Amino acid sequence: KLRLGWGQTGNQNIGGYLWGSAISVMETGLGVGYRQSGIANPYIKWETQEQTNIGLDLGILKNRIELTLDVYDKVSNDMLMQMQLPSYMGTRGNQSSALAAPFGNYGTIDNKGLEISLATHNFTHEFQWDTDLQLTFNKNKLVALDGVNSSAIEGYGQWSDVVSRTEIGQPLYNFYGYKVVGIFKDKTDILNSPAQEKSPTDGKSYSRTNSVFPGDIKFADISGPNGVPDGKIDEYDRTNIGSPMPIFTFGLNNTFRYKNFDMTIFINGSYGNKVINYSSINLTSMTSLWNNQLATVTDRARLTQIDPVLVYPYVNSTGQAVDAWFNDIDNVKVANENTSIPRGIQNDPNNNHRLSDRYIEDGSYLRIKNIALGYNFSKKVLNILHLQSLRIYANIQNIYTFTNYTGFDPEIGASTASTNVYGLDNGRYPSPQVYTFGLNLSF
Repeated sequence: KLRLGWGQTGNQNIGGYLWGSAISVMETGLGVGYRQSGIANPYIKWETQEQTNIGLDLGILKNRIELTLDVYDKVSNDMLMQMQLPSYMGTRGNQSSALAAPFGNYGTIDNKGLEISLATHNFTHEFQWDTDLQLTFNKNKLVALDGVNSSAIEGYGQWSDVVSRTEIGQPLYNFYGYKVVGIFKDKTDILNSPAQEKSPTDGKSYSRTNSVFPGDIKFADISGPNGVPDGKIDEYDRTNIGSPMPIFTFGLNNTFRYKNFDMTIFINGSYGNKVINYSSINLTSMTSLWNNQLATVTDRARLTQIDPVLVYPYVNSTGQAVDAWFNDIDNVKVANENTSIPRGIQNDPNNNHRLSDRYIEDGSYLRIKNIALGYNFSKKVLNILHLQSLRIYANIQNIYTFTNYTGFDPEIGASTASTNVYGLDNGRYPSPQVYTFGLNLSF
């Protein structure tokens, strides 16, 4: 059987609260007050969607193998999204501190994809085994931002830091930051690289505490004011550093039955998506004596002398003689040159912990989501107990997750702190492992 369809629908997601401004209550030391927390937009209208589907339903071997394919192209017009207003409107930044921007109809998004559903009845006699596979491929793209003076949609992290940027012609929610080239090994390495933001203007006055120094991160020179690399690192060098959108997601369910026993095993996962390990920024910054750090910082860049014979007499504030070789940029180098972790320095003059692909990780995973085992008592036992049905079961959820992600849980999803952000792990609580035992009976 071949299915072919096209349709246009109006989205029903407009609520009355979108028409008026929002008011929030503040409790302060001076009493309870009120302030405007959202801006109204009386001109919004219904979203519209145009979708084309081509489908195939196939059953073979007396439907022991059933395959369903669905190819779709869905264009959403006049999307309801929060408007990108100038910063002086007070709407830029994280939702917890910013005035909520009004929703407007200004986005056109195109989603193309393929959905595959495969059901097989592997064994059908006394021992039965059924398998259901769901596989979804999807690609989305921001087609236009009509009616606004913007070429991109920004998403924010903890406060007002931009962590995602969706540009016209690109997929949604791309992570936005700097690319890391490596670690500066010595002064020669610094001089032969693009000027960092804290490079001394005279090219000579390098300081361990106030300028770029060996052990700092070397960021890539991507662009400049004219759209081409300009030999220095600044905000123009921020770029797309990964997508939180998976290439495909999947779910696999197996059901086994033998006499009165039954068991189901459900596995799900995704492949090809990236995750920002946002909580690790503070936990690897090494800028404070009061914050715990992850064990990975033990491999941080460590400085050593190039010429250990040189002596640097220095007297500190307590009158104690100190060998201050580590302040001489001409005589220091990184001892562990293969490290990817920068040096530890309290004020971080090179801003090593700015958002970069250093914090972007592979979010692909395969999770054994659920295993359930049950037993249905026979009619003979039910008659003795005067019951209509009796079943006991045991269930385990979130048994194990196979992933390379170093955070708690790679299944992040949309941000709860900021709109237009997806795949940002700001300390998401991991999925708990749950054991359940139960009894179902009917009289």
